[in-house]
Amino acid sequence: MRATAPPRAGAGFTLIEILVVLVIIAVMTTIAVLSIGVLGGDRGLDGEGERYADVVAAALEQAGLEGRDFGIHFGPGGYEVLTYVTRRQRWESVSDDRLYAPHALPAGITARLEIEGKQIEFTEDKPGVERVPQVLLFASGDASPYQLAFGRDGSELRWRATGNADGTLTVTAAGVQP
Repeated sequence: MRATAPPRAGAGFTLIEILVVLVIIAVMTTIAVLSIGVLGGDRGLDGEGERYADVVAAALEQAGLEGRDFGIHFGPGGYEVLTYVTRRQRWESVSDDRLYAPHALPAGITARLEIEGKQIEFTEDKPGVERVPQVLLFASGDASPYQLAFGRDGSELRWRATGNADGTLTVTAAGVQP
């Protein structure tokens, strides 16, 4: 004969069960808050910024290795890396590398470029008009100085990059005060 526990008089929860549920809810809420970036960051902006920084670093390295100049042409919805072709004496797209292909910014993210304290207005490319880069990356490792910011529509958060004349890039992630 097997002994069974007597049925409980009340059908409520014990204090331990309630505390375990509250701890689980607190942990899940913390994870959710951190994952959506409520604490100041913006993964989309940071991702675009990191991509841009990678493109600049790769173009500067390749410029030094190959002895040719690169430039970055910004348009209303994105940017593209160009190279100066000496024999044709003009800027052209880099067709042999996906990293340098035209990159459209995701919906809701805009770029703002300042050179020598002046904001550069991005215009649509016109057929027959040569595209000229606003930012230059020289084979010597030098670059034209500039400030670039990626922002999200309706938000004060900005990812910022300062391109220095020595080719270095100083980056401030979205949500971080410079």
